[in-house]
Amino acid sequence: MNARRSICAAVLAFAPWCAGQSLQMVPDISVTEAEYRDAMDAWMRNDPGLERDLYKRPPEEMRSRIRKAAALRDDAMVKKEAYLVLITRRLRETRSRLQEADVGAIPAEALKKNLAAQQSRILGEQENIEASLRDVPEGDQYLLVRRALEDERASLVNLQNNMALRLRSLETIDQAQQGMHNAPKPDALLRKLDEILKVWDREREAVKRQRARWTEVYASMERSLAQSGPAVKSAPKTTPPSAAPKSKNQSPPPDSPQGGSSASGSSSLDGTWIYRSQPGAWVGYGEPQAVTLVLGDQRGALAGTYEARLPLPGGTANVRLALTCVRRYAASARLHWTSAVPPAEGEIEIKLASDGRLFVERLRADDSYFPRGMEVLLRR
Repeated sequence: MNARRSICAAVLAFAPWCAGQSLQMVPDISVTEAEYRDAMDAWMRNDPGLERDLYKRPPEEMRSRIRKAAALRDDAMVKKEAYLVLITRRLRETRSRLQEADVGAIPAEALKKNLAAQQSRILGEQENIEASLRDVPEGDQYLLVRRALEDERASLVNLQNNMALRLRSLETIDQAQQGMHNAPKPDALLRKLDEILKVWDREREAVKRQRARWTEVYASMERSLAQSGPAVKSAPKTTPPSAAPKSKNQSPPPDSPQGGSSASGSSSLDGTWIYRSQPGAWVGYGEPQAVTLVLGDQRGALAGTYEARLPLPGGTANVRLALTCVRRYAASARLHWTSAVPPAEGEIEIKLASDGRLFVERLRADDSYFPRGMEVLLRR
């Protein structure tokens, strides 16, 4: 009973201290990267028609959509920064291990000398025991003495064998350490790691700037809603009674679209589009150095070319793609692309915003040479 009370008292005494402890899990780089990719994909697929509907839908509805898109974008930036922090931390740990490669070497030479001295001492003891065995007279009354001396000799022989194995192991370790010592110093590798660290540090700083710019982009959208006022619905057009019916042979006015098409020149996807650096104009590993998109009507279908210089972790990719239309809508299209060098294929999606900007999203590719991302293009 007393033992049970003592255990209960100990548990109650340490309960406040235990309650203050928390289990901390070390984040994994692959899990953090997957969370960042999922958050970025959720933002990109959230509201593709936000810019198109900005001044067409009720302001309260648009404010809610803008805030949702801003929250998703900010979450993606936070998770990307956490992913980059883990990468830079792993690289710095690798660098510190390379610097400490020569520290903590085993003193093999000193250990070998010590073992050789012990081995000589044991050999002397073994010779003394063998001499004692030779001096023991024959007879049953000396049997116990003889057995004790033989057991001692067997023990010394086993110890001698173990010391020989240790000497052999120390020689192998000494040879390995000599090879490592004679190898070239990892200065070149350290310099490469320093260059890689600088790249990832710049990427982290760019993420911080992008986060602030995207916050300002969505804030400016909300401010523009307050300045533009409520959306005005256009009144339906009616034909006056006195208007005479048109004859069948009468041609349409010059300003009306031909052939029943509802797309005007300003809303058409055809033409040459280029990238100009501006805040919030790209999503991906880094800002594109140059992008040129040429679209046109070929045999009744949308087609064209996409040429760009896109940054990659290992340098810059020169991309040249041939585009063919998969699906086309009034202000958007999904295009299938093929590349000759290197041979690959994938898909991109283009969307024309109400302000005339063209959003180009690189959806998928069967080769890692072609990075995923998005850029905003302007008509040349």
